[in-house]
Amino acid sequence: MKPMLILTALLFASVSLAHGPTPQKVVETVEIAAPVDRVWNAVKDFGAIAQWNPALAKSESTGGNTTGEKRILHFLNGEQLTEELDAYDPAAHEYTYRLGKDNVKALPASSYSAVLKVKATETGSQIEWKSRLYRGDTGNFPPDELNDEAAVAAMQRFFRAGLDNLKKSLGPLE
Repeated sequence: MKPMLILTALLFASVSLAHGPTPQKVVETVEIAAPVDRVWNAVKDFGAIAQWNPALAKSESTGGNTTGEKRILHFLNGEQLTEELDAYDPAAHEYTYRLGKDNVKALPASSYSAVLKVKATETGSQIEWKSRLYRGDTGNFPPDELNDEAAVAAMQRFFRAGLDNLKKSLGPLE
């Protein structure tokens, strides 16, 4: 009986050490002193993200804002990512998309989905950009540049670059 208890304890101990990564969450917002329609017009074209996010050299799209459309993001370091549009709701000023194929040299995440939403506030608009993501290396002992912290920090920087630029460019008209 005692050997069986030891074997069971060892089995459960090894299983508990063999877990994979847990999903991480990034939520970034910005308040803009501009009407919702003006802010939505700046971000509504899924394929034109490079027009307002300076973290990108350019972006290309398979066209339109319909489910299944793809966009290719060209980062300033020369790396690329492909994302796919999952849902698009212009009445709600919102769209949802996900990573198509990972490239940890562009962004140290192996998988993510994201939602960009514009909503009215008392003083103008708020953009909320949120993502659920997994680190670039999903093994049990990822290197520092591909761990949870690196993935979250990179996504935060990417979101902030776009949101801060939108606030600067869409602020109140003088």
